[in-house]
Amino acid sequence: MTRGREWLGRGVSAALEAARHLRAGTREVAAHYSAGIRFRATAQGWDAARREEHVLRQLHVAVRRAAREAPFFAERFRAAGFDPSRDFSFDAFARLPVLERPEIAAHTEAMLATAVAPAQRKLDGTGGSTGVPLQYWSGPEERGWRLSGQDYFMESLGISRGASVAFLWGHHIDQRERTHWKERLRDSVTNRRFYDCFRLSPAVLLDYHRDMTAFAPSALVAYASALDALATTLLERGLRATYPSTRIVTGAEKLWPQQRARVEAAFAAPVHERYGSRDVGFIAGQYDGSSAGALEVDWANLLIEPETSDEQSAILVTKLHADAMPMIRYRVGDLARFPVGSRPGTPVFALSEVVGRQLDGLHLPDGRWVHGVGIPHLMK
Repeated sequence: MTRGREWLGRGVSAALEAARHLRAGTREVAAHYSAGIRFRATAQGWDAARREEHVLRQLHVAVRRAAREAPFFAERFRAAGFDPSRDFSFDAFARLPVLERPEIAAHTEAMLATAVAPAQRKLDGTGGSTGVPLQYWSGPEERGWRLSGQDYFMESLGISRGASVAFLWGHHIDQRERTHWKERLRDSVTNRRFYDCFRLSPAVLLDYHRDMTAFAPSALVAYASALDALATTLLERGLRATYPSTRIVTGAEKLWPQQRARVEAAFAAPVHERYGSRDVGFIAGQYDGSSAGALEVDWANLLIEPETSDEQSAILVTKLHADAMPMIRYRVGDLARFPVGSRPGTPVFALSEVVGRQLDGLHLPDGRWVHGVGIPHLMK
């Protein structure tokens, strides 16, 4: 009986300790979120030279922290003959090897920073659209700066937190989360409504259209190809949407010019491209809602560079606020058109165009359509 009470006491103590860490982690995320919002507002008018100066200073912090706290990077820097304690330049930084996805999968444990308590780490993963899904960990600092970047972009478009938003979206993890009553309650309180875009048909899209018309969201956030499918369905029936009232934001895929033309014909709101990934977060957004508008990089949180000096190059990402699991010169898996004069190691503050990735859908004989991102999940 005494032993049972001891086990129970240990269990209660462990639960209380975990809850304490969770509360502390939540407070830390909120603090970093506020810092991210404040910094972006302050730095909005900075010129390129001042931005580069800030990014280099933050890069020194991020690289030194990785060398000090993550065994994988300490060994990586040593093998490359790179001394992170020196005030290195962007050119010296460019000599570091590119971080590949298989390396992360093989060395996840060695990439974890020792300074972040396990209770404050959050495990997440990619959807596997580029092959095998990738798991990664984030800490309070990364989560705060990542979320603040996403919200700052949306706020800049006039989409504030709490505004009614319809999501024509689809990720197997997201959709599973939406089935929990807590998630449904949060969606209701935050004025959001989700529409699964993985399995579509004209009938499903028309049902979505009727529901969105009644919902009357101020913003519509959508996969580019799914939004194009909705626009095409409406145009073929001579319909034009009265929603959203403010903005349309696309993501997950490239929005091609012919798709934009159909969307603009079917909807009245301006269209803005947003680019990001699950393992990195919000990367860049189009503040100018036109086909000619460049995507402005969230340089407060990420160093974005081309892998080569070619105009079209693979995108490399370095997280400037990755506290739990650093990612340095990570090949995210997409291509972009970079501004003239861009070079490896040196940050860019805008992408002329994100070229890939674009995934084909599976069109069935009865008119239904399975989104390309959903196909890997059907095979798992």
